[in-house]
Amino acid sequence: MVARSRASKGFLLPPATTANISADRRKQWLDNANANFVAHGQSNKIIYRMILELLWPEGSGIPGPHIPQSEVRAVIDQAREQEGKEAYIDPFRRLRELQGEEGFTCIVKEGTKYQLQSLEVGSKRTPREKPSASLWRQIQEASNFKCLHCGKQAPDVKLSPDHRVPRSRGGGNEESNWQPLCEQCNNLKSSSCQGCDLNCYVCSWAFPETYKSIIIDDNNKAQIKRLADSKGQHQSDLVNEILRNHFSRL
Repeated sequence: MVARSRASKGFLLPPATTANISADRRKQWLDNANANFVAHGQSNKIIYRMILELLWPEGSGIPGPHIPQSEVRAVIDQAREQEGKEAYIDPFRRLRELQGEEGFTCIVKEGTKYQLQSLEVGSKRTPREKPSASLWRQIQEASNFKCLHCGKQAPDVKLSPDHRVPRSRGGGNEESNWQPLCEQCNNLKSSSCQGCDLNCYVCSWAFPETYKSIIIDDNNKAQIKRLADSKGQHQSDLVNEILRNHFSRL
C-alpha cells in the first residue's frame, strides 16, 4: 500500500463554486493549499502555487478555464529562471506530483490542456524521499556511474535516484528499490508509468539489468499489423499469442 500522510479535505469551498467566487475566497483557498503542501523543498512549493494560480486565474469560476500545456510549461520555466536554475527537461513532472503526492486529483488533463475542475483536495502521499548521500554513492558505484537504462555515463549525463517500482504502485525507499537513471531516462520512465498497470517486476524500466527493451524491426511491425487487422486482433495480443505458441513447443 502507498503510505498516506493525511487526508486533506479541510480547505474546500462550498459546493456552489461558480463564477461569483470572490477574490478573497480564491486567495484563501490558494493560501490553504500552499500551507498544506507536503513537499520538502520550498522550490517545488513555489512551483505548485504558481500552477494553481494559473489554473484558477483571478475572476474565473470553477471549473476553471482550459489551460494549454505551453502556458503550464512557461510558468514552471519562469519559476526556475527566478531561482537562477535551468529549465526542466520534463516540467510536467511537477504537475504530476501536484496531482499525486499533493492530492490535487481535481486537476484533469484533457488532450493537451489542463483544467481545475473542482476545489476538492484528496489525501496526500508521504513526501518523496531521496537515498542518503552515502547510499546514493554506493548505488552509483554499483552501476559504474552509468544510467542503468541507456548506459550513458556520468559526468556526460547527470544521474538521479529513481524508484524502480513507483511509490504509486507500492514501491518503497528500501535500498533495493533505488536505481541510477539519467535525467532523460528518468523523465521517460515517469511518463511511461502514468496509468500503467502491468507487472513492475518484469518491466524493462524498473529492472533494465534483467529485462531489456524488446525492439521489433519495421518489417515485422508491418507484418504484425497486417495479420492483426485480418484477424481483428490488437497487435500486442497477436505478438503475445505468437510467443506463447513458440514457447509451448520448446
